[in-house]
Amino acid sequence: MTKLGKTSRHVRLIERAGWLVAGKVCLTLLALVFAASITVSTTTYQAQVGSAVNVTNSLLATDKGFSVASTGSTSNGTSCSAPVTFSPSPGVENTNITAGHFVYAIQVNSTSTVPSNAQFNVTFVLGSTVYGPLCIQTPSPSVDGQMIDCKFDIGTNSLPSSPYSFRVIIV
Repeated sequence: MTKLGKTSRHVRLIERAGWLVAGKVCLTLLALVFAASITVSTTTYQAQVGSAVNVTNSLLATDKGFSVASTGSTSNGTSCSAPVTFSPSPGVENTNITAGHFVYAIQVNSTSTVPSNAQFNVTFVLGSTVYGPLCIQTPSPSVDGQMIDCKFDIGTNSLPSSPYSFRVIIV
């Protein structure tokens, strides 16, 4: 046998071995795919539907949505005999809040067109349940851009089943 004959025989042997290894790799991968378990799970998504903010008095309101209260707090501003007044520092008023409950928040901003020392009730309605009112008061003189965060504990650690509606009334 010549040297060239031995070389071509080695090349053919390596080619066959390559195909054999590739075939074994494919069969191994195929076996792994069939051996793997496939898990199917369902996920239910909920969306916020039907919100309305009713502001009829030159105040501005921004929906801040629902969140879970990390700590509890006692009520503040639930009576117009002790309202929370707009000031340069952001104010907060709330119903009694229990840690772990869902809390709805709305930011109310003052404008210079609102009468001085005017009082307004902020009420939150979820489905047919009414929360509040919380009482806010404009300063004298009225000023643009001051804010109060109004927070309402809905009394539970879960939202109602979807669909649900809620509204905020400021009068």
